[in-house]
Formats: sequence, C-alpha cells, structure tokens
Amino acid sequence: MSIDIHRLAMCEKPREKFLCHGPQSVTDQDLLAILLRTGIKGHSVLDISRSMIRSLPGENIYYLSESSVNDLCCIHGVGRDKAVTVCAAIELGRRIARQRVKQRAPDFSTPEAIAEYVMEDMRFLPQERFAAVYLSTKNQLITYQTLTIGTLNASLAKARDVFRFAIRYNAAAIVLIHNHPSGNPEPSKDDILVTQNIAEAGRVMDIPVLDHIIIGDGTFVSLCERGYL
Repeated sequence: MSIDIHRLAMCEKPREKFLCHGPQSVTDQDLLAILLRTGIKGHSVLDISRSMIRSLPGENIYYLSESSVNDLCCIHGVGRDKAVTVCAAIELGRRIARQRVKQRAPDFSTPEAIAEYVMEDMRFLPQERFAAVYLSTKNQLITYQTLTIGTLNASLAKARDVFRFAIRYNAAAIVLIHNHPSGNPEPSKDDILVTQNIAEAGRVMDIPVLDHIIIGDGTFVSLCERGYL
C-alpha cells in the first residue's frame, strides 16, 4: 500500500492538521501558530508559537489571557498585528464563555451563577476591581459593569457609581462583585462596611442590593450567605 508523503507532510502543518483531523487534534502550540500565520526569517511560525508558550508562567496557556499587546510584542517574531490577533481571539473566547453561562443560567440571582460568569475574568487580576451585575425583575442579566479599579489591596467604591448604571438601565436589583488579588476571598471589615453602606443606599432608592460576591482563585464568598446582608 502506497503512502501519500505529500499529504502526510501537509497534515503535519497546524492549519492542515486542523482541517484534516479537527480542532481536538491540534496542540496549544498549533492553535497559536494558526493565529500567528507566518514565521520570520530563520524561525518558523511553530518556533514563534513555542516561544510564546515558554514565556508564560509554568508554560501554562491560561496565562496568555493576562498578556497585553505590548507583552506579546516583546517576544521575538511577534509584531503588533500578530499580538492584536492573539489578544482579540482571547477576548472573543471570554465573551463566548460569558454568553454560554448567561444562557445556561438565566436566573442570575444565585451567587454560583454570577461567580461562574465573572470568575475567569477576575480571578487572576493584579489589582482589585469593583463591579456590579444589574438584574431585571425576573433576575435576568441586564448588564455587567466595572465601576472602579483600585490598588493591590483596596478599591474605592462609591454608591453613586453603583446606582448611576442601575438608573441608566432601569435595573430592579444589583449584585456587587470584587476580586481579591491574593486569591483568598474572605471579606475584610472594609468589604463588609462598603457593602452595608451601598445596601442602605439601595433601600432608600428602592433598588435592592441582593449580594456582594468576592472572587478568589477559583473560589468565592457570598456576603449574603454569610449574613452581612
């Protein structure tokens, strides 16, 4: 039985491998090579994608999601166009993942649904980010808004920032969210105080704050479940 050497060689190329055997057949390095498209003189596109993976902590592809365009441009063979393409693909994946969670869990009043929705965006952020989820009367997601980005240890949250979007989107209820860069989601005294102050403002405005979820590294704490709301 004869072997088509040319066809075999073609199927070893990332793009052709993807087409011949499907997306599950290609490696992380192959997927990056498909996005990067071309190499440079003396370095194939697979060499460049390998260098990109080696630049990540523990060579873990997850950390590519934290890389900026400027970070990727520091890798030999990766120009601005290639870096933008990779970052755009990552952002598209994030948005698809959020929509999948949204469709699978139309009731966003539970801490689990909201934590799943924001976990991959927030769990490894180097600074605290304070955000809010705005819900309809049926606890369906209207919008998710980042409100403030703070220092490593604290973010400044003001009630007026929270309720400005609630009024704009005619939200019936709010769930507050912020992350702890340490990975430990245990609430601080300031976390509890800020939550209670904003919740009190919500009672005055008749827009209840249902919960405040603190995101850690793959875990979360609900202040409502802890009895602080």
